[in-house]
Amino acid sequence: MEQTATRPLPGTRLRGYSSAVVLVVGVLLVPMAITVASNSWTPPDAHDYVRMAFAQVAGAVVAMTTAVGLVIHRIVRRSPLRDTVWFGVIAAVIVAWQVSNLSFAADMLLQRLLPAGV
Repeated sequence: MEQTATRPLPGTRLRGYSSAVVLVVGVLLVPMAITVASNSWTPPDAHDYVRMAFAQVAGAVVAMTTAVGLVIHRIVRRSPLRDTVWFGVIAAVIVAWQVSNLSFAADMLLQRLLPAGV
């Protein structure tokens, strides 16, 4: 009998990086880098507050996209159901966490921009 090696579908490889590395970089490192890059190193004014809020939103979008993208990658690659469910649970936690971060960013922006007496 002849054995053939099974190869993943074209476009479904993570280019040599493990899913854990992609998850850590996409959920932790890149959003932190975006936040640090847009931080105000002097006393902030209204423009700085808006820039920092948008950086938090951008970081949250990157984190959510990474988590959901890894789930989609598992589905397309036809990974075992256990792996797909595991990544789905991780993605659900990350999306819920980032949605709360988006709410926090909006609240902080309103608190910083509106006068205290209004």
